[in-house]
Amino acid sequence: MYAQNKWQIKDPNGIIYPWYTHPFLHILEKWDLENMTWLEFGAGYSTIWLRSRCKYVDSIETDKEWIISVEEECQKNNFENGKIHDLESWDTSEEYLDAVPKNITYDIITVDGIWRDECMIWSLNHLRRNGGILIADNWQQDYVWVNQATEILMNSYKINSFIQPDHRNHMGKPWQTAYWEIDKKIKKLV
Repeated sequence: MYAQNKWQIKDPNGIIYPWYTHPFLHILEKWDLENMTWLEFGAGYSTIWLRSRCKYVDSIETDKEWIISVEEECQKNNFENGKIHDLESWDTSEEYLDAVPKNITYDIITVDGIWRDECMIWSLNHLRRNGGILIADNWQQDYVWVNQATEILMNSYKINSFIQPDHRNHMGKPWQTAYWEIDKKIKKLV
């Protein structure tokens, strides 16, 4: 797998970084992920890079061809510390979220797939048990994902937002990757 456009860049080891904003990647590459468990809603180059850094990575993905391609790349590089959960059916958010393994506590969760608003709520509920980090790519980005209710939901937490400075495909809400540190002391959402 090779970088396909200017937004995808390689780390010093030649592995393609997750497709997040470049300013966020500069932050992410400094995080100590060695003992972290990570759940990503949406698999891809991120899966390969995360497996190279994390203890364990689960990915939820709906595109069967993409799953095969990503798994082959992970196996080729001996990054077998994770699983891409292939969905048979994902017509509803419940079916999609039901693919998440029930027996793992995640330290970090990325929302960058389908059913983003529902995944944000699920992720908050999960991370409130033990604390952790919630990352949302394309956060409040024109043409991708703008939802006022989800933005209000996240207002209880300090946002760390990283805009891609040279991104032009927007009407005032540019591409940004955001993350929040979730406190385990807050009660579960409905």
